[in-house]
Amino acid sequence: MTTTRRALLATLPLLATPALAQSGPWPNRPVRMVIPFPPGASTDAVGRTTAAVIGARIGQPVVAENRGGAGGNIGAEAVAKSAPDGYTLLITTISAAVMGPHLYTGLGYDPVKDLAPVARTCHTPNCIAVRADLPVNTLQEAFDLIRSRPGALTMGSPGNGTSGHLIGESINRAAGLSLQHIPYRGTAPMMTDLLAGRLDVVHDNLPAYLPQAREGKLKVLAVTSAERWYSAPEIPTVAEAANMPGFAAMIWWGVQAPAGTPAPILQRVAEAILEGFGTPEVKERLQSFSIQPAPLGAAEFADFMATEYRRWGEVVREAKITLG
Repeated sequence: MTTTRRALLATLPLLATPALAQSGPWPNRPVRMVIPFPPGASTDAVGRTTAAVIGARIGQPVVAENRGGAGGNIGAEAVAKSAPDGYTLLITTISAAVMGPHLYTGLGYDPVKDLAPVARTCHTPNCIAVRADLPVNTLQEAFDLIRSRPGALTMGSPGNGTSGHLIGESINRAAGLSLQHIPYRGTAPMMTDLLAGRLDVVHDNLPAYLPQAREGKLKVLAVTSAERWYSAPEIPTVAEAANMPGFAAMIWWGVQAPAGTPAPILQRVAEAILEGFGTPEVKERLQSFSIQPAPLGAAEFADFMATEYRRWGEVVREAKITLG
């Protein structure tokens, strides 16, 4: 279990302050929250925090269930095919919502038509990290080393079609880099190989890597936010470190439900999220782990996802990436 997940789980009772259940037929039993990635990384921590926030405000437990695989698409498909009755929700991610549809030609569901946006919750940047003994200390030095050994160094991501994969490929193409991409089944096994020196470079969510970097076990060379991130102001952005003006890519999370879920239920869940992610307690806890609350209501979230969908579709087409 990573430091981020362990600490966030410890705070869930604090987040789940009692709330009076409203009258009406929903909810009259626990709600299932599908987290489409394995335990041990940012999405799991965000998902369990979101479940606690919603459960505290609807008067029923929201039970988290990890269903990882295929860049988040396995869990997303399970939710898309669930009954639209308000008892199954999805922690949606940039990977499954706006990247996967362009990458996988054989998806068993339509991420746009089969899932309804409820609300966005929070975001964080990705980072570029390298093993501790790689002979570089800046992103530019890393790029120079990679260019001097085209195709020889390895690049890890949490899996095919994840944000780490696509943002990494986007940076590689812009910088003219050639690395061997190694997809992992989540952050935990990739971190193990990076710390053991079996992997050269990784692209992944920032929160899991800061504690290890501050202990000298790896090096974080840059973050993908537009500006330096508040929890690590000493780390430059990709835009400044690699002379790539305007480059920025944020990792975000939200909640979706099966299309056709009654509007009053979606509205009630959205209200719970917007209220909960606006509280000082949730804000403080997330920020302490390098995650920033960024709540949006359903309409704004839908517009935001449409913009992201177009952006990452262009990246996939230009890179000619397909995953079957």
